[in-house]
Amino acid sequence: MKEVEKPFSPGQRIWRYGVCFFSCAGILCSTAVLFPEIQYRIIHLAERYLIHRKVNFYAQWMHTLSVWAKGCLSLIVIFDFFTLSKKGRALFREIAEELKIHVSKINFSLFARPFLFVSGVYLFGYTSIIRANFSYVDDLARAIEGYHGWNGWSRHLADILSTFIHADPNLTDISPLPQILAALIIGACTVLLVYILCNGEFSFTALLAGVSLGLFPYFLENISYKFDAPYMAISIFFSVVPFIFTGSKKAFVFSSIVSLLIMCMTYQAASGIYIVLTITLCYRDWNYKKRTHGEILSFAADAAFSFCFAMIFFRLIFMLPSSGSGLSTEMLPPDQLVRGTLLNWKNYITTIHSDFGLIWKILIVILCVLFMAQAAGKSSHKKFFAFIVSFVFIVTSFFLSYGAYFLLKNPSYAPRALFGFGVFTAVISICIASGHSKPAALCVFLLNWSFMVFAFSYGNALADQKRYTDFRVEILLHDLSSLFPSRDKAKMSVDLENMIGFGPVTENISEHYPVIKRLVPVNRYYHVYVYMSEYFHWGRGTSETSPPPPPSDMPVVLDSYYHTVKSDGEHIRVLFKH
Repeated sequence: MKEVEKPFSPGQRIWRYGVCFFSCAGILCSTAVLFPEIQYRIIHLAERYLIHRKVNFYAQWMHTLSVWAKGCLSLIVIFDFFTLSKKGRALFREIAEELKIHVSKINFSLFARPFLFVSGVYLFGYTSIIRANFSYVDDLARAIEGYHGWNGWSRHLADILSTFIHADPNLTDISPLPQILAALIIGACTVLLVYILCNGEFSFTALLAGVSLGLFPYFLENISYKFDAPYMAISIFFSVVPFIFTGSKKAFVFSSIVSLLIMCMTYQAASGIYIVLTITLCYRDWNYKKRTHGEILSFAADAAFSFCFAMIFFRLIFMLPSSGSGLSTEMLPPDQLVRGTLLNWKNYITTIHSDFGLIWKILIVILCVLFMAQAAGKSSHKKFFAFIVSFVFIVTSFFLSYGAYFLLKNPSYAPRALFGFGVFTAVISICIASGHSKPAALCVFLLNWSFMVFAFSYGNALADQKRYTDFRVEILLHDLSSLFPSRDKAKMSVDLENMIGFGPVTENISEHYPVIKRLVPVNRYYHVYVYMSEYFHWGRGTSETSPPPPPSDMPVVLDSYYHTVKSDGEHIRVLFKH
């Protein structure tokens, strides 16, 4: 007989009516925010009562409000489906039960000692970076102006979380707290990664192999940011979380979609991590026959659906078009998809090849060879065939570690955008370290030791670069204040040519580790112009978005050992020497 649904109790009816009322109110408010007149009013109220200053880039703020409105509308519809509809409530109960069962099976007490060990290693490795107290890229501007700015890159959750971490909408420099938080988050992520890849077990060798995740040279740029570091770490952490629930279809798909959306709204460069882990688990289950082919294909299909759904949902609802620093979020057109993807992968390979020193490349190649040999030796399939498949796995995982960026028309190749390769290396290291092979353990130890040493060298290079930059800027400001002692003259536009250059420590390190010159910033805007115009209140800079710079044929008013200054009485051009 067909089961008759019980009538709602008075409490349930009140709940449903309340949900309907607040949903209607939320829909009306969110729809109203989509109108430009309302957006202008909200921005003016924020200027007056929240951030207490005039905002820049009104168009960006309006785009952000539109995204939040669309996001609220989407969340209201999803919430109503899970609370008001019969199918939605049943699905929600199933997902909640599966999540509860999986979480209850985890013995969280086992995580305490591995977490303390890995986090301690990271905090030790980051000591010189934190001690350098280097205002990385836009850190100085954020500290001076107190702005968020992550919304411009569709990192809406980073904007929201920063308000809580800094305990105020106006951001201040609270370092090293954000970097310490990032170290703890990446420590938890490393332990979780070892837990997933080692079937719920921990060993000292596997944990030691896993620390390459946070000590990887590309990730060191992420940890260098005084403001951005925790949100970049969160993006990596939530890319790993869904794989706790691989034993349940609904729990895995639900957690994957939610986690991937969190990743996209904190730092999209982590998109390759989910792909690498999916391929790794599928390959491992095939190689050791832990699942049937049908189960492996079903799991891969669930992961592919979750990834594509999350990426499309993010792009349609939450993503803002951005095109800063020569980068854009524009996808490759269909007629250029194959050619553009191959070009992006080529640039990915050449960038890594030019960044890494010979020792790193040799050790990583040895790790891959050891992985293939170990996987083939312990495989449940024929050895030669298993070796070929392991090679295909290595190549596929490496290319897809770049994530969704390989589909972009003009992706970023900054070190912080390439840490998917670091996750690929960590996964390979953990897999071979869990096999209890002494040569593999030795290779993993040597690689991680070289990463640890480089982390200390990098932090000291930042400190040296800071001293060198301060020295050059102070000399320049002294000369300019002598040439133009008037306060009115100090407001003239200043055009800076050339870069100050690298300090001697960075130059020495770069002979064996070329990536150091991409990690240590010498960008003229952030490390000279911001010092001059906003920190020392001298001059008004020129850039690509400002009026054209003054002519180069102005008379020379000063030619010193460190720089040449030209001026026509209204404009100043500085040419740094190095």
